[in-house]
Amino acid sequence: MIEEGSKRGKAMVEKRQLFMEMRAQNFDVIRLSTYRTACKLRFVFPRFHLVDVWNMIEAFRDNGLNTLDHNAEINVSRLETILSSIYYQLNKRLPTTHQINVEQSIGLLLNFMVATYDSEGHGKLTVFSMKAMLATMCGGKIVDKLRCKYIFEPLCASFLRM
Repeated sequence: MIEEGSKRGKAMVEKRQLFMEMRAQNFDVIRLSTYRTACKLRFVFPRFHLVDVWNMIEAFRDNGLNTLDHNAEINVSRLETILSSIYYQLNKRLPTTHQINVEQSIGLLLNFMVATYDSEGHGKLTVFSMKAMLATMCGGKIVDKLRCKYIFEPLCASFLRM
């Protein structure tokens, strides 16, 4: 129990520090909300764009997400495992001078995804929402992302059924 409390306390301190750093960047003066949001996301997830769509597909396959139904739910601990594999693979490809803080990156992205998609606090996200967010945030050509059968094909199929 004490360890869990200290983790939460540390996470709160990191969040406060992040918000202070974001305020110092003065993003709130950007008038258009889409640009303001994009700048904040690039600030919070500075190296996620280095993960391209093909690395994302590899991570989905390695973690067995390509066989799951898109409406299936995964718990937060499995999401953390997926993010860990993505960031550790990224660090393997980066030069030692450009390594990222994997634990901090995982924590930030995990908290962001849970806050975005699990507003009820169930501790679960759908496979589709997780894939869509990660694919949207990763680097790569938009054409490659839209062609990717593991990510956006189910979305296109649902629109065609309408």
